[in-house]
Amino acid sequence: MIDGLSSQLEKENKTLREELKKTTELMEFYKKKSQQSEESYNQLLYAFKNFRRHRFGSKRERFVEITPQGDLFLKDTTTTSLKEEEKRDTKVVTIASYKRRKRKAKKFPKDFPRRTVIIPADKTVCKCGKEKRLIRYEITELLDVEPIKYEIIEQKREIIGCPCGCQGSIVTAPNPVRILPKVKVTERVLSHIIISKLHDRQPFYHLEKKFFTQFGIDLSRETLARWFIETSKALQPLINLMRDEVIDYDVASIDPTWIQVLDEPNRLPMQKSYWYCIRGGPPEKSAILYDYNATQHKKFLINWFEHFKGYIHTDAENIYDALGELPSIKLSYCNVHSRRKYEAITKIIKKEGLAHEAMRIYRRLFRVEREAKERGMGFKKRYSYRLEKAKPILNQYKTWLKENYPLVLPKSPLGQAMKYSLNHWERLTRYLEDGRLEIDNNGTEREIKPGVIARKNFLFSYSVAGAKALCIHMSLIRTSILHGLDPYHYYVEILKGIPHCKKIEDYETLLPWNIILSKQDKKTA
Repeated sequence: MIDGLSSQLEKENKTLREELKKTTELMEFYKKKSQQSEESYNQLLYAFKNFRRHRFGSKRERFVEITPQGDLFLKDTTTTSLKEEEKRDTKVVTIASYKRRKRKAKKFPKDFPRRTVIIPADKTVCKCGKEKRLIRYEITELLDVEPIKYEIIEQKREIIGCPCGCQGSIVTAPNPVRILPKVKVTERVLSHIIISKLHDRQPFYHLEKKFFTQFGIDLSRETLARWFIETSKALQPLINLMRDEVIDYDVASIDPTWIQVLDEPNRLPMQKSYWYCIRGGPPEKSAILYDYNATQHKKFLINWFEHFKGYIHTDAENIYDALGELPSIKLSYCNVHSRRKYEAITKIIKKEGLAHEAMRIYRRLFRVEREAKERGMGFKKRYSYRLEKAKPILNQYKTWLKENYPLVLPKSPLGQAMKYSLNHWERLTRYLEDGRLEIDNNGTEREIKPGVIARKNFLFSYSVAGAKALCIHMSLIRTSILHGLDPYHYYVEILKGIPHCKKIEDYETLLPWNIILSKQDKKTA
């Protein structure tokens, strides 16, 4: 009987142990699911707040710790020498310092075109009977404008001949060569159309309406687009020479933006293609080039930089991996992209944390760059200054990353930000190798912005030829501005000069750093 009870108890204990094991496994399962759900919820909440910020909030990425009453209510979480040093060299920024300051009235430039108008004084005879003499002038400067005026140039080519009627004596004056011989507009009108579209951001349908309503000129947008494209084809040699300067130098940068092309072979109209903004060349021959590509971006980049040897500023997009694999190219990643991941967290999560600490580190790194610029350091001095000031900060930053990355969730925004820095550490710190390199790729992003703003107005390109024409004209406009030229006057000169070019040397004289313009025409718009 006892043996029977014992065996029954063992069976019950075994059953209880199995049920307890199942219950424990179930609890672990639900606990894991709960953690996953919480993590998913936090990610969705972060994504929602980030979207709301980009849709309705400020786009500024500046990181400022606003402390109206000093550090009275802030807890001191400084545990490392990194934060102690930051606390010593960081000034407290108060709310009052962010009040908008009144701008002082600026004087007009001295070399601005001027026309003097003398206004005579009344009562030139004094009470004593003598005529008053000029003492001085009371000068008032007024900005004036002359509205745009269109006129018809009636060209009359002489036809001369011998009065004796000799055979073959009749000669007609040659027709002046023009960039578009069959188009009945001058180079000034073509320049005005191109600059209006890309520099002044006036799409063709605006120009079409303006020409007709204000001046009674019937120019359809299709006609304007055709002139725009045909003109760009004649300017291609200048782009080729500018590209040679970029390839021959050993520092360049690149950044893409999208463009929509409606009539593109084997692609739907809603699919996006890309503009690439590429900067490079020696300082005295710096060029800003736009280039178009729709598909196979890695192949496009390899072909573009096939003969390039040196450093290229990029971000960490995988399309640049093919360039990084080439032995002749070293990629230097943009630190602003790394900083931006922490900045988004600090804007959404106000509570002091690791993201705020990372932003302080980046503030110190960018302060080093600002100080080097303010002191007017050359490339060699900036290289030494970075090794002295920035390299220790980066070493401490790497230690900080290795210590704190295991403490955060890998898939969280903070975990992804830290992982980005660790995975791309070598290329993020490559700017220390040469004083000519920049800590970020903001220069190229700023240069691509004018194209983005213009695109918001013209919306899309109808054909591939139109997209390529946009790149050619944007390249020449932005490079001419870079070299202190007024883009309109520069375009007038090159459109007049291109038909007379026979050799490479002729084209070289029309490059932005070689062309000779009057002092007034050199002023940028």
